[in-house]
Amino acid sequence: MKIAMVTTVGEKCGIAAYSVELVEALRRLPRMEIEVVPITVGHQSLEHYEAQARILNAEDVDIVHIQHEHSFWGGILPGHSAYWTFRYLIKKPVVVTAHTTYSLAQMLRLKTERRPHIWLAKKVLTLRKGYRDSVDIAPFASAYTIVHTTEAGRELVARGADPHNVAVIPAGVPKTVPAPSEGRAFREKYGLQGKRVLTLFGYVVASKGYEMTLDILPSLPPDTVFVVAGGARTPDMEPYLLQLKERVEKAGLANRVVFTGYLSDDEIAEAMAGTDLVLVPHLQATGSYSVMVPLSYGMPIVSSDLACFWEIQERHACMEIFRAGDKDDLFTKLIPLIERPDLRAELGRQANEYAQKYSWDEIAKVTALAYRDALKSWNVQPKNFVPLSTIKPRNKTGA
Repeated sequence: MKIAMVTTVGEKCGIAAYSVELVEALRRLPRMEIEVVPITVGHQSLEHYEAQARILNAEDVDIVHIQHEHSFWGGILPGHSAYWTFRYLIKKPVVVTAHTTYSLAQMLRLKTERRPHIWLAKKVLTLRKGYRDSVDIAPFASAYTIVHTTEAGRELVARGADPHNVAVIPAGVPKTVPAPSEGRAFREKYGLQGKRVLTLFGYVVASKGYEMTLDILPSLPPDTVFVVAGGARTPDMEPYLLQLKERVEKAGLANRVVFTGYLSDDEIAEAMAGTDLVLVPHLQATGSYSVMVPLSYGMPIVSSDLACFWEIQERHACMEIFRAGDKDDLFTKLIPLIERPDLRAELGRQANEYAQKYSWDEIAKVTALAYRDALKSWNVQPKNFVPLSTIKPRNKTGA
């Protein structure tokens, strides 16, 4: 079977890293051929997409697998996205991995918009049904769609996707690289010797809950340091990073907060080895490399209870979970772990077990089954997936 994998490439993109791991694992399977077709991020010319379509529609291609994120084709605003220009040119069966399943209203942050004229403009956009559907559901209802969580699958089905064409396949746990100094180089570089290190890994975006950690940091033991291990992914994200740095200065926390900027894979390995406890206090997410990388290194993790993280916990209890957005609950869950190395060690052991169960080789096998089912019929769900209709929603206590 030949798969044309349409994805971003390059080390500074989590989806690109995801795709590299998936492609390598798929290529290790028998009778599986993968051709990577790189996405040039942003709105490109018609000629560009026609050139890609000639590759994707080649006679020997069985399936086109698109790694989908709205920003890859120019974003969600009217007239900005070239996704449909590209999509209508593809004549082969299409599988889409939906990396973002937020609704248009969620992506526009309609509920939290406080500027009346901007709120009204956004509201008008959400009332344009054809445009709203082109963002909310059409990319996924027009293909066999892979999501990473049951919650994401439910959302798409609620908007109109056929549940038989939605497969829940968790993201695989990425491979690790060695940390030659076992974290000493990381600690020395940032003056962390003798400190208790809490690290929040990944690109710096407002949805990751940095402010909660900054709010409780003065109440944590005085030798506790908060490391923001990552930088702004794009220039438009720089202002938020600057706001965080200003907030740290104004709060008098400059001696307890470290901003590393972008980290290479080798530097990430040293950062993980030099960290005591990883934080994933996200306020909004449908999945995140910020948790998958620490899991791969067997790190003790404290995470918010967003559905994408809760489902990891349901598969294998490997994290300490707190209520998303509740800094008091975050503080309560952190204190025992900061004080007790044995609790951190147990969480790390469970994280290692999760990494073994959900390796990319295992995920590739399930993905290959999804390809075969997509070829057989768009109305047959992969046999080893639990039908979405049989999964009961969890209550607020997580039961």
